[in-house]
Amino acid sequence: MRRILLTLLLVTACLHMQAAMDIDRIFATYGHSKGCKMVEMHDTKLRGYRLRTYKSLVYKNIGNEVDKALAEDKRRAKKIREVVDNGAVVSGYYQMESSDGKINRYILFSKGPKGSGTLIYIEGALKPEDIMSMCYSKGR
Repeated sequence: MRRILLTLLLVTACLHMQAAMDIDRIFATYGHSKGCKMVEMHDTKLRGYRLRTYKSLVYKNIGNEVDKALAEDKRRAKKIREVVDNGAVVSGYYQMESSDGKINRYILFSKGPKGSGTLIYIEGALKPEDIMSMCYSKGR
């Protein structure tokens, strides 16, 4: 019985670790830092789409830290869409594995000059087409 409980605990811990992303650390560490602006909403509607979670971080000087977190999360991404300009990735989104099979998770980012940029995390029943529509449609 002990072995079964220990195995269940390990499996649960592994699943929780899989759901965690490196960008979580960026939001936690820099969300309230000088030069950063963070917005966090839960159970909200944005441009007509229901979202379980929406987090955004506009930052000025932490581009290197964000790039490291994005590189790690990219390795675990289910789908990758990036815009490359002059050989460098300047924006994109990563669709992460669903934590429950119903809710999709996305990391969106846009890099600016001198270590600035925007990092967004969205969790909801959105499809990749919805993300593109949300990002590139003019108002709704």
